[in-house]
Amino acid sequence: MLVLDINDAEITLVNNGEVLYREPGVAVVDRDGAVFGREALAKSRLHPRQTHNEFWQRLNADPVKPPGRAVANQADLVYLHLQAIRAAAGIDHGAETVVAAPGLITAEQLGLLLGIAAEAGLSVRAIVDSSLAAASVRPLPASCAVVDVSLHHGFVTRIDHDDVNGDTPLARRGAVDEVSAAGFAALVEGWVDAVADRFVERTRFDPLRIAHTEQQVFEQVIAGIEGEVEELAIDVRHDDVSRHVNVARRTLADKSAQRYELLRTVLGTPTTLALTHRVRRLPGLAAHLRAAGHEVVALPDDAVAAAVAEHSARIMPPGRSSDDASAQFITSLPARRAKDATATPSAPLPTHLLCGALALPLGEDIDGGDHPACTLGGALFRIKRGPRGVTVVPERSATVLHNGTRIYGERPATTGDAIACGNVEFRLIAAVGS
Repeated sequence: MLVLDINDAEITLVNNGEVLYREPGVAVVDRDGAVFGREALAKSRLHPRQTHNEFWQRLNADPVKPPGRAVANQADLVYLHLQAIRAAAGIDHGAETVVAAPGLITAEQLGLLLGIAAEAGLSVRAIVDSSLAAASVRPLPASCAVVDVSLHHGFVTRIDHDDVNGDTPLARRGAVDEVSAAGFAALVEGWVDAVADRFVERTRFDPLRIAHTEQQVFEQVIAGIEGEVEELAIDVRHDDVSRHVNVARRTLADKSAQRYELLRTVLGTPTTLALTHRVRRLPGLAAHLRAAGHEVVALPDDAVAAAVAEHSARIMPPGRSSDDASAQFITSLPARRAKDATATPSAPLPTHLLCGALALPLGEDIDGGDHPACTLGGALFRIKRGPRGVTVVPERSATVLHNGTRIYGERPATTGDAIACGNVEFRLIAAVGS
């Protein structure tokens, strides 16, 4: 089943758990046409007037200026991006698709999207609220909120649970609040400025004065944020001279503090917050929310696609014809309540990573490639242990299976879980004793 998440911070297409496409909703338009995603991002500071990153948010017929070949308005860019996604992913014309959309999207935009998708060769069977779907895969209290970020908005989706027939929890999407100042694009601008200030301070060179050095900074900042590194190492080369600075995530967090505070104000009184993987990557935001008294719960990277797979019968009822002209908009799904997690005795937290006959004790953060029984070279995956449990995080260059399913980002894990890389198998175990 295809799941298309149209959050423009990273438009994502997943097929049966496999990520086929994950790139930002950015386009560069010229006389020859348009390019999208990372290819467009790599040209965005070099050609700012030809760069467009609002077409998924606007999703209307407003003109594109300057226009390009086959590009007159914002809807044209959405159509061409969908075609580019289909081509990159090798998807057949007419493939049945579930669209995951942020709660800020309007009914008019959804109607336009259905028509554009059909023209682009996708048969949209249903649309599901992305925050609702993500929240449905984790045990959460009866009243909570999901925090997410797109290119031009930070947004908070309230989730409420109802009892159906006395014991079946149902999660319903409530109000959606937006904070435009906390969009990913605005945050990146602040981080780029912070890095440029460090260059001026350390090297007397301002990389933002020249397009190609600004592009270098921009790309490395985004890579550092996506890689969740504690310190960004930024290199700039101009006129055969290389310059280098290191910038801690703490510096970027301080730069964004005022924007984070606007988001905290919208949240109001402390509650349980489920953070998407996009939000978890933002330097210092989770800590800022905890400091304000909120309980923070991490959502898996693949939460939306996992929810669609789990609730496929509800999202696409078996009796519904694929020829139906309309797609239902899903704003409620079965949920796991927090109390469900304690209804039965839970397994002890993992204490060791087993490989072969050797068990490596878990610290706060270990690399599976460092296991003495591992025969593979290089970094594979990390096991993180904190007060709320254990997670497994694959390295970008490694193919990692968690309980038989490939994972692409941080995933909650527990005792007994199997992790595999190549022909090497690991298992999380708990050592007990007197």
